[in-house]
Amino acid sequence: MSRLNRYYLAPDLVITYPDGQPHLHLPSVKRTFKVDWKVCEIISMFSSEDTSLQPIFSESMITSIVEHLVKNGILIDKETDYNLTIEQIVEEWQDWDESSWFLHLQTKDSKFETTEEGRLKNVEEFRKKTSPAPQYFKCNCTTSSIKLPTPSKLLDQTLVNSFMKRRSCRRFSEEPISLQNLADVLFYTGGILFTNDTHSYGIVAKKPSPSPGGRHSIELYPIVNACEGLRSGVYHYCQKHHALHLIEAEEDVKPFLYDVLYGQDYFLNAAVTVFYTSVIDRLKWKYNTSRAYRLMHLETGHYAQNFLLICTALDLGSFVTAAFKDSVIEEKLGICGIHEVAMYVSGMGHIVFDKTTRSDIEYGQVLPEGIEIRLPIGDHS
Repeated sequence: MSRLNRYYLAPDLVITYPDGQPHLHLPSVKRTFKVDWKVCEIISMFSSEDTSLQPIFSESMITSIVEHLVKNGILIDKETDYNLTIEQIVEEWQDWDESSWFLHLQTKDSKFETTEEGRLKNVEEFRKKTSPAPQYFKCNCTTSSIKLPTPSKLLDQTLVNSFMKRRSCRRFSEEPISLQNLADVLFYTGGILFTNDTHSYGIVAKKPSPSPGGRHSIELYPIVNACEGLRSGVYHYCQKHHALHLIEAEEDVKPFLYDVLYGQDYFLNAAVTVFYTSVIDRLKWKYNTSRAYRLMHLETGHYAQNFLLICTALDLGSFVTAAFKDSVIEEKLGICGIHEVAMYVSGMGHIVFDKTTRSDIEYGQVLPEGIEIRLPIGDHS
């Protein structure tokens, strides 16, 4: 069996047991093979110096299985060229554990239909093989509905001001924000501008924030600490009706926020903290590929950027954080963590400004004239 020394296992090989049977995954080539225990025994020969398993099989059976493994890229011939980039990613990304490089390779170079011709050619086939599109919004307005004020136009604000003044705020006053402020932030982050019926993918919503394929998987859940006209508690924003649904009233939301945000107490005085979730089935309906996992994060980022800019335009401080306990959010919001998952957290409130001159600040060499840069007080100020 010394000739087997010429082969080694593909560095990106991953074995799972989704249905009790072994499945071999090669994310670099997007291939999965369902195999039996005999193949796993042969694979174990290449992952250990222990040769005690070899006598279990005849030489002809081992040869046959090895040939198939080589043919399908699970075993690599040391004498042939191999994509060393794959080995480098697996080796150099080890600190992120296997899920990082597996997801990256599995979602790399995914196929997309990008031309109108390509879409039209496959429309009928797409319609035949899919069920109707999932609803693009969640609505509990029949249970309870708190109508929000019509969004304001913010005529005295410019995009440049929002860019220049946006800072991550780490210290908030305890002053409540207005219901109008909350209405503006939620609408310009995730509110619906209009809907239209498409020839391929049914009715889609258009919002201030962009979304891959117009699927808009993101839902917003405001945790209200101090907002005029609202009880303290956990809410859901109905984008369809620009309204709030009270999930749970709480006299004090700070203990929950302290726990779910891993003790980031500098956010506790924020007037409203917003949890972003993604309803995966909305994206999966159109993009039935692991690439959709990337799209979820991209879409969340679009929403969060709008959140930060509109808060800045309203002279509110804002923050975002990815340090949160997913399962605690899932339990509090009543989501399953399978079809709807936690993605991000942002918050807003009135800023405590730093009016002193900070010696550690060096401004950029190229700034527009007459632009004010404000520095909120933070723990690192």
